[in-house]
Amino acid sequence: MTTLHSLSWRMLMWACGTTALLVAMPPDYRAGIVMPLLAALIGLLAAAEPENAWVLCLEVVTVVAWLLTTVVYGHAPSWTVALAIGALLYVHHGMAAIAAHIPVRARIPVPLAAGWLGRTGGALAASAAVCLPVTVVTGGASAIPPALAVVLGAGGALGVAYALTRGADGAGGDQ
Repeated sequence: MTTLHSLSWRMLMWACGTTALLVAMPPDYRAGIVMPLLAALIGLLAAAEPENAWVLCLEVVTVVAWLLTTVVYGHAPSWTVALAIGALLYVHHGMAAIAAHIPVRARIPVPLAAGWLGRTGGALAASAAVCLPVTVVTGGASAIPPALAVVLGAGGALGVAYALTRGADGAGGDQ
């Protein structure tokens, strides 16, 4: 049986988290050395201890960085950037959930990774399916105020999360 080493899983988790944080930052912040190093450090801490609060810290800092980039620094919100950040954070969070239960020295069976990848692919496809109509209806992110874009994006993300949760529960009844 083929396996994937847990350490390589955590390295991929680190890459997703660090990339999400870098994409969320204003472009002039990414140009220096300090913020990319800080992003890499937070990503490394989250990958090293996925059962700790570092995963939540990275994800919250990423969302706050994107909000500051769009609302405070005035960079126009891009649906593609928002979708990329959301996808990276979703993948990061899912990888952290698996890594939190598997020791660093362990190996991850390919069927487990393949099942996770299939579910993740479905969630990302659903997110893209929600994002595309919103973009078409609004005429792109520049046609609406950034605050409304954030609300629409959050609503779409919650809708996809709700649909996925209901699908995981079967008929959606109490458990």
